[in-house]
Amino acid sequence: MRSILNVSLPAEKRKMIEERAKKTHQSVSAYILYATELERDLIQEDEILARAKKAEKDYQQGKTKKLKSLADLMK
Repeated sequence: MRSILNVSLPAEKRKMIEERAKKTHQSVSAYILYATELERDLIQEDEILARAKKAEKDYQQGKTKKLKSLADLMK
C-alpha cells in the first residue's frame, strides 16, 4: 500500500531532483525511493568507527598477520 508524503524543499533542490529523475528515466517518486535505498545501503559512520576500533584492538593483541601479497591471504 502506498501513502503520500509531502516535502517542503527549496526551489533549486526540487529542480535538481526533477532533473536527476528525468536523466534516469524515473518519476520523482521512483528517484527518491532509489536515493533512500542507496542511503540505507551505505555504511554508517559509527559502523566504520566500530570496525576501525576492532581492527586496531586486534592488531594490538597480535591477532593480525602481515601479508606480502593478496595471494598470501588465500593461504
